[in-house]
Amino acid sequence: MSIGSEQSYRYENGRQYYDNKSVTYVLPSDEEESKRVSKQHLLLKAGFGGNYDAPVREALEKGIFVLDAGCGPAAWTAEMAKDYPNSTFHGVDIAPRCLTTPPSNCHFHTKNLVEEKPFPDNHLDYIHQRLLVLGLLEANWDKVIAQHMKMLKPGGWIELVEVTFRVLENGGPKATKLMHAVEKVGGDKGLNMEIPFQLEERLKKAGAVNISLRMATTPINHGGEIGDICWEDFYEAFYAMQALIAQVHPEMGDADFFKSFLLECKEECRESKTSLQWYRCIGQKPLDINE
Repeated sequence: MSIGSEQSYRYENGRQYYDNKSVTYVLPSDEEESKRVSKQHLLLKAGFGGNYDAPVREALEKGIFVLDAGCGPAAWTAEMAKDYPNSTFHGVDIAPRCLTTPPSNCHFHTKNLVEEKPFPDNHLDYIHQRLLVLGLLEANWDKVIAQHMKMLKPGGWIELVEVTFRVLENGGPKATKLMHAVEKVGGDKGLNMEIPFQLEERLKKAGAVNISLRMATTPINHGGEIGDICWEDFYEAFYAMQALIAQVHPEMGDADFFKSFLLECKEECRESKTSLQWYRCIGQKPLDINE
């Protein structure tokens, strides 16, 4: 195992965060965060109308090898493993936050994708990775995507999913202020906050073909149950990033002020019909590796 199995942590306001120079993920790493990300899975499935876009359904039904890179609490991995029992799913993450009782065709590995290639070349049929915009430095994006392409078998598919902090659909000033604060701090830390808009270009650079990109939205605090879940996700994520936001807007460092501001955002999102924008990009490793 790599450094992911020997993580050190720091604690702020009762939350656990990574405290290791090799890990750039800015959100917490604790049970509360795992629950948030698991609920977030419902948003993405609803927004895109399914768990994946890559044309792999028939292959999944027959049985293939799948990697969920940066799987977190593994909501996607476990659901896919249950839906496709003939396929084998491997989840990789920097810390063991995965399910304690996964499906029998679901396996987890604690590794740092930046430091260690988890599988040999030409080994996997499908690689899924999502929401590492706050977890991968700009300097590592091309390296990780190239590594994924090497692990894919010729003809295999890669699927990348990200969210933008630059743009909110119908975003009001308060919600936009929070998004742009995280975008600024992330950029200052060396994260690539523009990666949602670069996915096609990055896959092409890595040698992928048959590339396509799709954008989906999820409503924040309007539109029914999904809007309610999206607000909970928005609130919990930004509440956990209070210290980061206060680096840009010092007044946000006051706990009471920040809670009030978030509740004002909730009403603003309802009135403005604000939505988050997610991007899902797929690409294929050429059947002819010289293509």
